Amino acid sequence: MPALSRASGLPEEDVETLLAGGTPPDVEPDVRVRQRVRFLYESHVNSDGQPKEIRDLADVIGQTTTWTRKLVAGEAKPNLMVGHLLTKYYNVAPTYLADPPDEALNRELQRPLRDLEIEVDPSQALKNLGVVHVAGRSADLTNPDLTALARMVASIAEDLAEVKFRLGGEGQEGSR
Repeated sequence: MPALSRASGLPEEDVETLLAGGTPPDVEPDVRVRQRVRFLYESHVNSDGQPKEIRDLADVIGQTTTWTRKLVAGEAKPNLMVGHLLTKYYNVAPTYLADPPDEALNRELQRPLRDLEIEVDPSQALKNLGVVHVAGRSADLTNPDLTALARMVASIAEDLAEVKFRLGGEGQEGSR
């Protein structure tokens, strides 16, 4: 549960509530963004278990250390550019800061779901990804080979969707 909480930006209690079919308490979008920035800062730590240095984070987002301290304390709200730089710096989904809880959890559950679908039927997964024909020695491909190939194609498709999203084009549904 902690990994899903960290990846989605949701407190563990909200993840548990959503997985049980419930609805976590609703908060205003401004409050949600501030909470997610604070959660991002506190949960994405260095190898020593400490959050990133404020001055390093301030440099990345082009802000003063004083304002950055307020930002990570939840006392300030990022503008669009700062939000974009934060999600990029922490390598999280572009919509991480603003997604409602159900969408945030759904976003993070898509990858494991895709992986399960690939495991069950890699040939069908490849077809769903648009691969019509596997050329070459496809008759020699084993099920693990097809699974690895389907994972690779899915990863490429996800990366392309992310590029399209960041460029402002189509493909937001598959981002991250």
